[in-house]
Amino acid sequence: MSNHDYIKFGTSSWAFEGWQGNVYQIKYPPGRFKKDCLREYWQDVRFSTVGMDLFFYNPPGESLLKQYANQFLDDNNFKACSKVWQEITIKRFPNQSQWGKRQGQMNDNFLNAELFNEKILSVHRKAFERQTGPFIFEFQYMRKDDITRQQFINDVDVFLSKLANDFQYSIELRNKNFLCPDYFDVLREHNVAHVFNQWTYMPPISEQLKFDSITADFLLARILTPLGMSYQETVRKFEPYNRIVERQPGMREDVMTLAEIAIKEKKYAYLLINNRIEGCAPDTIKEIQKEMKSRFK
Repeated sequence: MSNHDYIKFGTSSWAFEGWQGNVYQIKYPPGRFKKDCLREYWQDVRFSTVGMDLFFYNPPGESLLKQYANQFLDDNNFKACSKVWQEITIKRFPNQSQWGKRQGQMNDNFLNAELFNEKILSVHRKAFERQTGPFIFEFQYMRKDDITRQQFINDVDVFLSKLANDFQYSIELRNKNFLCPDYFDVLREHNVAHVFNQWTYMPPISEQLKFDSITADFLLARILTPLGMSYQETVRKFEPYNRIVERQPGMREDVMTLAEIAIKEKKYAYLLINNRIEGCAPDTIKEIQKEMKSRFK
């Protein structure tokens, strides 16, 4: 296996009309693009993984997962990184109308392992097992009066101990103050990866790497937004995601560092790039891969 086989690049999601003529060449019938374009994405040589962000909002149905699995054909090396339903990772429901009577309330299903096993893991096992890569538990920012750092670490420890050990898991934080030795020690104990995320208010990946933060037998990174730039700002700046608008040299160097670690330690690295980091994730990946070929022989 070559050094480059350890590095799995993909995008945070895949169904973007702005990628027509880049990733997508087929003209899909009305209403079929989002349902059918994953196969064309899978055929693109730049990609060896994909982020399934859509499952953050609703748990996956068995029929939908089977449909996606069929688009990968019989490729057992292409693994999808599925976000976990937010019902399991929200501590307090936001004060937004979409949550109805639950807005502003504490969530009884926070870190509910039984719910995860029933609604998510069992469905992936039935319909998507060969294609399932690491699950991503994304935790939005949590207030100190809702949960302290130590409470969160203890709760995560208990939760992870209840999960099946034949799947891979990762945790993504929005609380930079949760980055501490105890947090990384708990992840390491359960062979769970810390998600190296470049996001508006998190420290850069180079800072996250200063901890003993390689905690699993694989690496996972989500490259989301430029540091200090809000989601709304990135949408205004980068839509319709059909070209690179502004390169991020620091981010690219951090991705190179993660790739170098993966190659040195012979661990797979799942590197998920978002359109809202530079403007067009497929082109960002292409340029980083070109640099990697010259740097890592």
